[in-house]
Amino acid sequence: MNAMKPQLINFNWTSVVMLLMLLMLMYILYKLLYKPFFHIADERRRKVEEDISSAERARKEAEDLRAQMEDELREARKTAEEIVSRARKEAEEIVNEAKDRAKEEAGRIIESAKKQAEVEKGKVLEEVRSKAGELAVALAMKILSGVLDEKAKREYLIRMIDKELKK
Repeated sequence: MNAMKPQLINFNWTSVVMLLMLLMLMYILYKLLYKPFFHIADERRRKVEEDISSAERARKEAEDLRAQMEDELREARKTAEEIVSRARKEAEEIVNEAKDRAKEEAGRIIESAKKQAEVEKGKVLEEVRSKAGELAVALAMKILSGVLDEKAKREYLIRMIDKELKK
């Protein structure tokens, strides 16, 4: 009955040789395939990590540059606003100076015109006085000559004065 019992593990030299061949195949595959594969995978992983860190540095630099540019832009806007403000203020000062000069010039012109009008008025009054004197002499001559009656004298005097004033 012992001869008929099936054995779970048969031990023979074929199994040992197959085990040795399996171990040799694993060693050869490890040296030729797995080791270069893992080396390439490690290189790839290292390169990816370097690329990620490089990209992170570039992103950080870009953010720093953006912040710097925003600061410069704010500063430029502030400077531009100051320049515009100064220009407006200077323009107002120039306009005010021009107004003041124009008022002064207008005052001088008005004063000059008043003086000239006074001079002309004086000349006209002098001329009227002169003509009135001449008329008075002419009237006196006619009165003395007895040619005019009282009413005619007045009318003649009024016409002469009107005539002289219209000139």
